Amino acid sequence: MKLFYKYTNLIILFLSLSAAAIAQDGTLRGTIKDAKTKEDIIGATILVQGINKGAATDINGFFSFSKLPVGSYSLKISYVGYDSKIYEGVKVEAGQVTELNLDIQETSSTLAEVKVVAQRLTNTEVSVISEIKASQLVVSGISAAQITKTLDRTAAEVVKRVPGVTIFGERFINIRGLNERYNTVQLNNAFAPSMETDVRSFSFDIIPAGQIDRILVFKSPSAEIPGEFAGGVVKIFTKSIPENNYLTLDVSSSYREGTTGEKFYSTKNASLAWTGFDQGYFDLPKSFPVNRTALIGSSPAGLDAIGASLKNNWLPMQSSAMPDIRASLSGGLKLNAGDVKIGNVTGVNYSNTRSIFRMERNDWGYSQIGSTGEPDEIFSFVDNQFTNAIRVGASHNWSVKLPGGSVFEFKNLFNQLSNTQYIQRSGFDNGSNWDIRSFDQVFRGIYTGQLTGRHEFQEGSLKTDWMVGYNSAYRNQPDYKRFRYNMDGTNSSLFIPNGAAQTFILGRTYINMDEHSYTAAWNVDKKVKVGSDKELDFKTGLFYEDKARNFGARNIGYVKSTPTFQTTLPIDQLFSPQNFNSSTGIKIDEQTNPNDSYKATNNLIAAYASVNYALGKKFNAIAGIRAEQNSQKLNSADLVGKAINYDNTRLDLLPSMNLTYNFTEKSLLRLAYGKTLNRPEFRELAPFSFYDFVNNRTVSGNPTLKNADIQNFDFRYEFYPTPSELISIAAFYKDFTNPIEVVFASGANPILNFSNAKSAYSTGLEAEFRKNLNAANPSSFLGKTSLVFNGTYIFSRVKLDDAVAKDQSDDRPLQGQSPYIINAGLNYNDTKKGLQLNLNYNVIGKRIFAVGNNFGSPYPDWFEMPRNVIDFNFSKQLSKMLMIKGGVSDLLNQGNTILQDGNQDQVFDRNQDQIIQNYAPGRVVSLGIILSPFN
Repeated sequence: MKLFYKYTNLIILFLSLSAAAIAQDGTLRGTIKDAKTKEDIIGATILVQGINKGAATDINGFFSFSKLPVGSYSLKISYVGYDSKIYEGVKVEAGQVTELNLDIQETSSTLAEVKVVAQRLTNTEVSVISEIKASQLVVSGISAAQITKTLDRTAAEVVKRVPGVTIFGERFINIRGLNERYNTVQLNNAFAPSMETDVRSFSFDIIPAGQIDRILVFKSPSAEIPGEFAGGVVKIFTKSIPENNYLTLDVSSSYREGTTGEKFYSTKNASLAWTGFDQGYFDLPKSFPVNRTALIGSSPAGLDAIGASLKNNWLPMQSSAMPDIRASLSGGLKLNAGDVKIGNVTGVNYSNTRSIFRMERNDWGYSQIGSTGEPDEIFSFVDNQFTNAIRVGASHNWSVKLPGGSVFEFKNLFNQLSNTQYIQRSGFDNGSNWDIRSFDQVFRGIYTGQLTGRHEFQEGSLKTDWMVGYNSAYRNQPDYKRFRYNMDGTNSSLFIPNGAAQTFILGRTYINMDEHSYTAAWNVDKKVKVGSDKELDFKTGLFYEDKARNFGARNIGYVKSTPTFQTTLPIDQLFSPQNFNSSTGIKIDEQTNPNDSYKATNNLIAAYASVNYALGKKFNAIAGIRAEQNSQKLNSADLVGKAINYDNTRLDLLPSMNLTYNFTEKSLLRLAYGKTLNRPEFRELAPFSFYDFVNNRTVSGNPTLKNADIQNFDFRYEFYPTPSELISIAAFYKDFTNPIEVVFASGANPILNFSNAKSAYSTGLEAEFRKNLNAANPSSFLGKTSLVFNGTYIFSRVKLDDAVAKDQSDDRPLQGQSPYIINAGLNYNDTKKGLQLNLNYNVIGKRIFAVGNNFGSPYPDWFEMPRNVIDFNFSKQLSKMLMIKGGVSDLLNQGNTILQDGNQDQVFDRNQDQIIQNYAPGRVVSLGIILSPFN
């Protein structure tokens, strides 16, 4: 706690310096209108002469320049069809906002070509709101400017601030209450690769927040976006061409309550483990038998040597948990080669974090609850979970803009993560007391690259863009060890089975996954005049993806060579080389089965066409159809080696309709319909069974899963009071056929499995607003304060086949759905003092973690309970080059709880109902600096 108060006091100290620095820059902003009609001019170019800095007006005719050096400037306004105009003597004062209301005159003769000098900004709040407004779809978004107002460190933390979006399992996205498997993720318009083996999802935590330009979440179907989603399509755009040359160093440190300064236990590791890369330290020896047949066929002496060849690293290393460290270095370069514009954005980042969680973990039986009123306690454990996460990342993006308007971009993103975890588990299971330990280490990495081009012809009436891309992902989980001591009073003995190994109790598991995909896309947009003042907008395009995955696992265990072998010694002594003896000691064994590996491919060919037509000045309609020919194949085997060959090849026609009615320039209504689908993920189909030590459950796939089909209906009203403000209200309805869920199968300790329900529906309401509290007086306290709020209410119900309904809870919500989601933020921004203060709040309603069953006796659903989260952060500009930032996240530090409603009274009470899991992650206090030497 002393360190906690130390960090808090440092924040207070730095805040007290807020009056010490005087801003040397100012802000210039305003609007441009038609001098005659007073209509907003969209896309006009504003050039600040002398410093070659430019911008373009948004859909409200608004433009803004921030951090302009103090001085007097000339502004040149240009727009096709209008006379260029120069405004002289525009003054920018230190720490002040200069407001301009400008106009330009329509020319009476044909103009020569106007060259647009400025690069369109995409990462500001105004630009993202403008993109949302201009879109014909139901879409929400968040900009890099908004991200800087939070302590969000990864895309996983950023997207939860988008309306209707939550994060499940710290990494996976949930949109409108629908599981991560119902949401598609694209990175720079290419499908993002997956590094997970158990769920269909993109790991959002691999994208550092500082690499994000903007995130858009499309919630209504359209012909030009992928057809596989129900919640939404998430498009992440990483930074590309900069507005100016820059170099930024961002370094911060964090104190986590309950972790920093405490004793920390971890596995022995390689000397370069701090880099986050797999050094091969945990790999099987090169001389190790290549498969189970070769191992069990070895001679007794050979088995002894094989057993002794594995590292005897069964004891943890002790240290003190240091504060978390995060650092990033990013730079932007803008070059002019004649009329050719060249830009580069490059960034590298590194983080090293630790956490210690004390977790309560239980399971219950309900066979006697009807007669006794009390459940049977199957097991009750307390876990001390020690986790060290290291991340190394790099992005390298180039952009070239040619005089004719063509743009070429080459974007690259690489991220490497290592996650090592040691768990001390103590308690009882089925009447016996146990001391259980596990060592787990997971290495994950992705590379994704895209080469893209955008071109305009026929004076902008014909546009085309294309993309070719490559994705590579791997996940390596070597030497995942578990063991347990049976505790009998003061005596303890290591559990070593007789006969055959039980690897989930005493074993070493080695898992590897590699996935590669190639993508390509081509789109054409052609505007055709209809009459004197109408036009049709035709869009068509093709998309191709070819993906392949190889997955394999080996389960190594141990048995007693003789039942009389004594196991009371410490484990490092028991596993010393001299004790590997096929006659009198310990013998290595392998329980790898034919279903522990699979190969899978997915080939997708898609084509679409749509037409956009404005019916009058207010009404707009888009009709389209998308065809997706998808072939999904998986080859594996069952437990006894019988081949399992899954082939799901299907052609889907996906119609869509989007209607927009503009009441005024500031308000509009959207209506949308579309058909989408959801395909099983490779892991959900594979018969592979994996013991999840953390949750003490086995997870298995289901090769009989079918595609889910979804009918989507959307309604949304949007109001834009000013260019930086938004108010919207939305409603939606979704009808599912064959939705895929996570369920508990039968058994005394039921496994987690995947299953199709018969049908389901989901309906809900969304509300969002971003509002300045006194826009009329921006220099006042309230004028510097803005409020951001978004909330979603959702109701859904699942319908099961009669044969399934008798063994599973029926008439319930969709698994993984939150009935409500609330995000709110209060932001204060004083540009004169360079001070920002932000307070953010988030809560989600209780949702089904896994669906229970009624085999023999009821086993109720697991529910993840609501958790209120409040974060505070600040930033202070100390000089033109130096900024400090800090804050406290998770101020309330409420428990992360999973409950079972054992008495099934539909009242969820942490004090009365059965706790499956509970832990408090701890408050985190952060402090850092941002150095920009070339500002």
